[in-house]
Amino acid sequence: MAAVLPPLAEHMVLSTQPSEEYLGPYGGKTEFVKNKHGLNICRYFWPVPPDVTPRGIVVLAHGHGCYLAFDYLRPQGPGKFCVYSGSFVAALNAAGYAVAGNDDRGAGRSEGLRCYCDSFDDYVEDLVATARASREVPLRGFSAPAPAGAPLFAMGLSRGGAVVLTAALKEPSLFSGCICLAPMVSLEKVARQGLNPYLRPLGRLLSWLMPEVALLSTNRNTKFPDLQEAYDVDPNCYHKNTRVRTAQEYLRATEWLAAHTGELSLPLLLFHSEGDTQTDPEGTKRLYALAQSKDKTFVAPEGMWHIILKEPGNDKVKAQVLQWLDEHTTPKAT
Repeated sequence: MAAVLPPLAEHMVLSTQPSEEYLGPYGGKTEFVKNKHGLNICRYFWPVPPDVTPRGIVVLAHGHGCYLAFDYLRPQGPGKFCVYSGSFVAALNAAGYAVAGNDDRGAGRSEGLRCYCDSFDDYVEDLVATARASREVPLRGFSAPAPAGAPLFAMGLSRGGAVVLTAALKEPSLFSGCICLAPMVSLEKVARQGLNPYLRPLGRLLSWLMPEVALLSTNRNTKFPDLQEAYDVDPNCYHKNTRVRTAQEYLRATEWLAAHTGELSLPLLLFHSEGDTQTDPEGTKRLYALAQSKDKTFVAPEGMWHIILKEPGNDKVKAQVLQWLDEHTTPKAT
């Protein structure tokens, strides 16, 4: 029987949220840039506070069905906007890291059919463009743009993890390291649930015949129902099954990653809980084992599910990320 969703908080239209709530007080900004498909992609930039010495830049990628603010800003509870104050982005800024990211096509403030991609590479190309643009934005307040040598790190949650790893493989000189939070590097668990085993062999045909139809199911967060409710009532998140073309592209992307994992050589920080039923921790362990990076760390947070930046224990995960970043940077003069 299908789950009964709570009523959507229809007042939560992103255009009605005051910008200072999600951009913060230090000169944060958004910009809209047309990608190669003519879609306006919303980019976000959060510089460090004026009294903090910049250490580097972190570029964020969000997960399936979500948008950047939902995944990385501070939740205020179901039916309320996520905000900068007290968020992980604010903590990164306070530690000296300018932060950038974009809503993927079809998500958040970006244009496009909700949660649909013609090609997984669309997500990757938009992230790479945002990463390059982040070097042109002042790191601190309204000072000069980032020095050419400022380290640039990519951090991705779930699908965003696959995006940043693919970007790092295709643009190996762009990033100084990758941080992946429950990354989508294997979908074997999801492929075995519901109708998915029957639909998977037909994936290419269905992707050609009915690419936008929402057919394939995903797991719900039964371990932390309050977090699931926050997702369910946010009208800016995607609430239908995964679209056929999108699902096929996810499979293609994870297969490509599996085939090229051995080429990864940059520093890696990987998190994946053993209790994750959304993406497969075994895939992340395999990536950790096969990556040729000499500097790589795998962490299995205890008692968590998939949304590890919000679930109980998230403070420890965030502290580990900040410590790892500090170990991989040296303070940069403005």
